[in-house]
Amino acid sequence: MNSPYRFLDDRLEDSEQTQKRDIGDTQFWQKLMKGVYGPRAGDARIIIDAEDSAKGCGKTGLAIFLAHLLSRVFDYDFSDDDVMLSGQQYLNRVREHPGPEQPSVIVLDELAGAGAGHAYREMSNQNVELGNWWQVMRKKRIVTLVTLPHWSKASKAMRREAEFRLHCLKEPIGFFKAYEVTTSFGEGDIRTRRLDDERIGFPDVPSARVPEYVALDERKDELLDSATMDADDLAEDPGEDPELSEEEARDAEKKAIAQRLRDDGATLREAGDVVGRSHTWVRDHTE
Repeated sequence: MNSPYRFLDDRLEDSEQTQKRDIGDTQFWQKLMKGVYGPRAGDARIIIDAEDSAKGCGKTGLAIFLAHLLSRVFDYDFSDDDVMLSGQQYLNRVREHPGPEQPSVIVLDELAGAGAGHAYREMSNQNVELGNWWQVMRKKRIVTLVTLPHWSKASKAMRREAEFRLHCLKEPIGFFKAYEVTTSFGEGDIRTRRLDDERIGFPDVPSARVPEYVALDERKDELLDSATMDADDLAEDPGEDPELSEEEARDAEKKAIAQRLRDDGATLREAGDVVGRSHTWVRDHTE
């Protein structure tokens, strides 16, 4: 295949970043492509974390790099609409993506931070609900790239539903180790199996000023300037009814999510599992 760094070639000088091993030769890439284009013609969920939960190891850069590379393989029009900090925005965006005929890509950055994992919002226990959602969205061929400090910050449901864990190294920066996520035969315990004997390199996306990386940076600045540090709040439609109580707003949100799931073919019980309600509640509040 062509150099995986081709989309950055006009922004990166000739350096170690452009001399790294071709990602297309790795077990990780081959397994990922087999999952998307092989007999199951499926999707993929990839959790990206860092050694010792360290900051500045390139998690977001790796996610954006892989998203660009995948979108070029898929012939998908990746844009800054596909990068986000908000778990709620992610759930909304999933429904807008193409069906099984077109593989696509989404980046959900900082899962354990503001928004998707924010502690005081009921829906922000979203990293639990996202794991349930992942169980019923397989009909769409979306590769989701999720970043967080350490993969233990993701719920057990999310870890169980993930196919790969990419672990960014503290030193040297710009390399990661790839793991396949498996479960034990007996108890279904979650395990990771190392792929590729060598570490895998990726380019310096921040230095290249890739637009989607810049867009995420700007959204993080908005969060720092906000009163609540809640990405879901920043992503909300300003036209929403401000008179709703917190409980009413949560209930309306759950109804909307359940309806989207039903529209996408989920059963009453599957939709109920995602929003934490019974199948009869889903039946009574969706069409």
